[in-house]
Amino acid sequence: MYKVLIVDDEPLILDGLQYVIDWEEHGAEIVAMAGNGAEALRALEQNGIHIVITDIKMPVTDGLELIRETKKRGLNVKFIVLSGYDEFELVKKAIVYGVENYLLKPLEEEELSSTLLNTIEKLDHEIQLSIHHRQNYSIVKENILFRWVADRIGHDELTSRADFLGIDLSFEHYRVVRVTQEPPPRDGEATSGLMASAILNVFEETMNGFGDCIAFRSLHGEPILLFGWNAVESMDGDKLEERLEACSSNVKRYLKLDVSVVLGPVVNGYRSVATSYREAFRTEEDFGSASARETEAAHPTVLKLIDYIDRNYAEEMSLKTLSDIFNLNAAYLGQLFRRTTGDMFSVYLNRMRIEQSKRLLEESHLKMGEIAAAVGFSNLQYFSNVFHKLVGIYPTEYKRKIASAEAE
Repeated sequence: MYKVLIVDDEPLILDGLQYVIDWEEHGAEIVAMAGNGAEALRALEQNGIHIVITDIKMPVTDGLELIRETKKRGLNVKFIVLSGYDEFELVKKAIVYGVENYLLKPLEEEELSSTLLNTIEKLDHEIQLSIHHRQNYSIVKENILFRWVADRIGHDELTSRADFLGIDLSFEHYRVVRVTQEPPPRDGEATSGLMASAILNVFEETMNGFGDCIAFRSLHGEPILLFGWNAVESMDGDKLEERLEACSSNVKRYLKLDVSVVLGPVVNGYRSVATSYREAFRTEEDFGSASARETEAAHPTVLKLIDYIDRNYAEEMSLKTLSDIFNLNAAYLGQLFRRTTGDMFSVYLNRMRIEQSKRLLEESHLKMGEIAAAVGFSNLQYFSNVFHKLVGIYPTEYKRKIASAEAE
């Protein structure tokens, strides 16, 4: 429904225009009325007006000044001008500003109806063009993003297109994340465009506020995330995995789909993004068939990894440090761990640490900061937040409940 503003200094005209035609039947509604151009400008700022029907001669601010000021402010509003027989010189000036039509007073129902329908048809057409333009823009942007990460675009073309498309090449560090359906589409099939877009929408909503993330699709329709940031410490790998786990859970919840994520390594500078992309995709390609077999039984490397975590959970560890110990690609190790255990590495590690912290809360008299450090958390606030997420209450409250139970 298009919103209409009527402007005239004659109350009878304002009142009468409401009933000249059936506005709703024409796809429009009168949302505001004003007695002069100044009042009309205030109404334009507040109501999201599409069409203004205005008198030419009015006190304070006349119709011409209203049209000029509206155009000056860049508002996309269509004007229909009302005039008397002796005001044609003013009407000619209004026509220069691009009004849709001018109607002589007293108004005739058929003429107003015809002008309104023509104006609405023009608005419909402009909206369609705008949607088409945005779709084309998105297609071009996705194409450039994919060619960038896949190393299929020259440096000069990338830098010139990136500036136009709003793609930031200035970050110090980048990381590519691939999102795959489980089970993956059959050979020769690809994730449908609508489904890939829906998956990316869920990921974007869940990742909101977590660094700079661009979500797009490959030429085959596969969802891809590209993270960029400057300070190394601003992108904690374990926290990223936790947030991605939340993304996967939300996809399961809202779309009834199982998805997994494959993380490429962190790389320095936009020229190295293709390395992160290749690692994320090679992980799947090089080890995909083996991983399928490994899900049938616990992979021996994962069993060793679980044993290592159980014995060393209090130490600082990440998939990167563990990949060096077990001589496996970090992204592949994380994928293998999840396929075998059903959990991301960071989720499993945090769960282990929190279980041990509960034991210390129950059996020791250590201070909260000492307990956090004893189970591997260097930050007390982060420990408290993770505890609350997994247990449902904060560790201080858990401690109070233990003390209360012992006192009874």
